[in-house]
Amino acid sequence: MKKFLVIFVVLTLFSAVILSAQTELTTGRTATLGVEATTAFAWDINNNSTGLETKAGMELIFPLFPVANMGAFSEEEHPEEPTVRLMLKNASFSWWNTFYTNGGNYEQDHFNKWSARPLILTFDDFFADLVWKNYFFRVASSTTIMQTNIITLRSIFDDVMDARDRVYVNRNQALWVAERYNIQSFPLLKNRLSRNLIDVDYRKDVSGILAGGVEFEKFSAAAKIASRFPARAATEAESNLENAWLIGTDLEIVPIDNLKVDFTGFVGFNYDKVATAAANNGKNPLSFGILTQYQHSINDKLILTPYLGYDFLYDTVSEDVNWELGLGLMLYTRGFDNLESSRLLDFANVIPVGASVGMNIDHNNYMNLILSWFDPAGRDSLIPNFGGFLQFELGNLLSAVELPDRDEFLDYAVLAQLEYSINGKISPYVRAYYGPEFTGIVKTQDVALIKAGLGCYLTMVQFLSIDIRYEMINRITPDQVEMENGLFSAVFTIRM
Repeated sequence: MKKFLVIFVVLTLFSAVILSAQTELTTGRTATLGVEATTAFAWDINNNSTGLETKAGMELIFPLFPVANMGAFSEEEHPEEPTVRLMLKNASFSWWNTFYTNGGNYEQDHFNKWSARPLILTFDDFFADLVWKNYFFRVASSTTIMQTNIITLRSIFDDVMDARDRVYVNRNQALWVAERYNIQSFPLLKNRLSRNLIDVDYRKDVSGILAGGVEFEKFSAAAKIASRFPARAATEAESNLENAWLIGTDLEIVPIDNLKVDFTGFVGFNYDKVATAAANNGKNPLSFGILTQYQHSINDKLILTPYLGYDFLYDTVSEDVNWELGLGLMLYTRGFDNLESSRLLDFANVIPVGASVGMNIDHNNYMNLILSWFDPAGRDSLIPNFGGFLQFELGNLLSAVELPDRDEFLDYAVLAQLEYSINGKISPYVRAYYGPEFTGIVKTQDVALIKAGLGCYLTMVQFLSIDIRYEMINRITPDQVEMENGLFSAVFTIRM
């Protein structure tokens, strides 16, 4: 009997070890480890100084589960019985760890910074509602919100410019954030270019929200209501004694194929009796936004998308009127869902391939425009093996009247690169920039910069890249043009 118990215990422990090992092996297959080591040689021709700069880093991304819809929900799109939908759409839980060092010391302790990295949750949408047939009663969600910001100054580089909205960038979870995400610091005009002239955002200014509505293939509608404070809180100042409420609606209509109209709006009641956040731009808002966009497929890859949008805000107390009109055109040359990365713009796959032009204007005649183009050089380029990128920005195009947060002067900047791919291994390129000089986000008055670069990017051996280039920066002031001799560099990178 004792022998039997010993054998049983040994077999149980052995099975547990095997199962544990299998689980770790299966989970480990989903992890990705990126390793990069780079050394740059530079010769500053201005003062004849030379030097080397070396750094090495590792980035471990360990997703615990594949990206999927998580929660409790019916597989039926429109269940015949009342069903709870508690869902995180396209959710993922992962650890994102980085290990890095620079200079000449590559011992273990110099890679480990001993900073704990938390578990990261990412998802597209969150729903907590009751669904029956085409109807829903919504307790909470990330889509039914009190915000009017339906039109912005659009560009194919929107996700690049909004890199700080990514959790791994905002919290510095990733490796060398400043050198990998929005590398060129778009927009070029910094805060001199306003991409968002109206943003009526009450998401953080309410204590709760309920919604209900219908969902059909070509029509959906939701009515929503939110209160400023809960009915009873720890103090009277935090209670909704003035009965401050927001009531609104959301609509989505597809009148014909490929044409979509979105509408959102809300109005405040008794908000003039309470102090609200300054960012709300009004004490008692009446706000709405409408966006129309059409998607025209020329063929499988070429897709043309014109759009027109309008945001409006009226403060019923001060009677101030604010509005923003935006319109533009997006051209996708490799399909609507094709996203690419760039060693010069953003290391994440967030950039559509194509071109765009967009403009916005507000009630003060403050007008901005962005023209963008991105097409990586290669066999899939619109012109085979020829590509590059362009960002052209115009801020305050109409030289609007001076306001407290801006002046009446027109600002403009352009950054462009042209490149050609030879057998996918040799890519000569030329890059140029013209625009104002900035210290951080502060513009230097009456000073412009001309930057130029000429180089060749080599990938002759797998995992090894060599970037050889000459670049120079010339400074233009009202009195003179300050020319420099430039900088020559060669960057050797091994990356997996």
